[in-house]
Amino acid sequence: MKHAFFLSLAVMVLSLCTHGQTVGTLLNSEAAFDGYTLLDPMGSGNTHLINNCGEVINSWTSDYNSGGACYLLEDGSLVRGCRVSGAFAGGGVGGRLERKNWNDELVWTLDWADDQKHHHHDFAWMPNGHVLVLAWELKSTDEAAQAGRINPQLMWPETITEIAPEGTEGGTVVWKWHAWDHLIQHADSTLLNHGEPADYPQRIDVNYATIGGGGGPGSANSGDWMHANAVNYNPALDQIAISSRRFNEIWIIDHGITTEEAAGPAGDLLYRHGNPEAYGRGAEEDRTMFGQHDVQWIPEGHPQAGQLVIYNNGAGRPGCDCSSIDVWAPPFADDAYDVPANDAFGPATWDWSYPQTLSPSFYSSNISGVQPQPNGNFLICQGANGRLFEVTQNGDVVWEYINPEGNFGVTPQGSSPQQNNVFRAYKYGPDFAGFEGRDLTPGDPLEGVGDFPCALFPAETDTSSTSDEITVRAASLSAYPNPAKDKVTLRSSNQGEWLIQNALGQIVARREAGASETITISTTSWPRGMYFATLRSPNATQRTLRLSIVP
Repeated sequence: MKHAFFLSLAVMVLSLCTHGQTVGTLLNSEAAFDGYTLLDPMGSGNTHLINNCGEVINSWTSDYNSGGACYLLEDGSLVRGCRVSGAFAGGGVGGRLERKNWNDELVWTLDWADDQKHHHHDFAWMPNGHVLVLAWELKSTDEAAQAGRINPQLMWPETITEIAPEGTEGGTVVWKWHAWDHLIQHADSTLLNHGEPADYPQRIDVNYATIGGGGGPGSANSGDWMHANAVNYNPALDQIAISSRRFNEIWIIDHGITTEEAAGPAGDLLYRHGNPEAYGRGAEEDRTMFGQHDVQWIPEGHPQAGQLVIYNNGAGRPGCDCSSIDVWAPPFADDAYDVPANDAFGPATWDWSYPQTLSPSFYSSNISGVQPQPNGNFLICQGANGRLFEVTQNGDVVWEYINPEGNFGVTPQGSSPQQNNVFRAYKYGPDFAGFEGRDLTPGDPLEGVGDFPCALFPAETDTSSTSDEITVRAASLSAYPNPAKDKVTLRSSNQGEWLIQNALGQIVARREAGASETITISTTSWPRGMYFATLRSPNATQRTLRLSIVP
């Protein structure tokens, strides 16, 4: 009887929760960039292209779970990193690239995993049709000792290899860069690369950063020393940006040199930023990056064009575990970066950040990314939570989506998604070359058709369409902070009544609000858990936000 009671209670709670929207598009407003988002759930072999209402435009399948990033190419094909087993193991492990055409037919593969190397996290498709592959390479304990590593261990430094694809499988290696060629060490003057790291800021201190966890060839401990998680190519500069999580830095290297030159001083770091302690020109308190991901140059047409942007994860950030999006202009003039004589690489401050005030409600300890949008917005992937959202230059959230697909399939509306991580997400505009001649008629949302209609706001040149029955204008809702501790602020573009219910459907608060009016509600007396804030408006479709209350 006791088990039956709790089962009945669980069923009742689940039934009541279905009145709240928990997955899919939670918010879509006119200020969001109207495009198509590429969604690649990490716990699935599926990849989906969705519109701003979460309706599926196209899908691709694979026998492999996500092995990091995936991108659309201008012929409409999808290139995706795939996770394969091999001699290397750890966070972000990939090992295989698959290219599939729009019709989900496999047209090219690259297997880049053996006992000496293994692709992981990211790759960059170049305008010339080549691909830059980020990979670990194996260095033995003896090699680590000869390089001056104190207490040497198995090490997996990073390599970047440019490959010209051929036929349906593999290709020709046309360029290489090895981090191992650009070391500095001050442990043993009888060994190569001896010197003080502060005197060689464009080299990598072989004794900085710890060895990562996981498994590896010949050892119980992973040799993932740098843990790079992003590689971004700038064709105008012919340069490559790399994000190193364990160094808490981004690095820029020159691609406009030969492989032979890349092995020498010309292949040293052109620029680095985020952690001056890594090269002996600062202390721990001078660090500004905290396990960051997804460095990239901001493209032309954006207000911060030419600058760099990262998802600054915030793991171990002093004050709070809080994420941020940070933008800065590297000191670059006359085709060269400023390399200070004694100080840390600049600049000392960010040019733009989101949010203006750090909050634990915006935090992902790992994965995650950010993409500048043509209208000046930023698309943010809060990866560990499977949350995608878009913010304006003023920091307003104008689009929000919760990934419903994870390790256990698709979460139905009203239930809380589990293990719905997303490594990154990218949005493509309606004028993207890969969409030319394609059928972009939307299907159902991943989570199925529900009771939460969504309106699209296509630009004048947009080819987006929506179902005939969805013609009403949906209200734009926001709630912050979320999760909330002491209070929550609600805002809607439309007037109406806010109705807040707990997971059992009990009403805990009601408030009237005018159009674009913010209201603040104290939550100090609310037990921790999930709540649903619904706006009931006479001139808009009823919309619901999910709230989390934490102690």
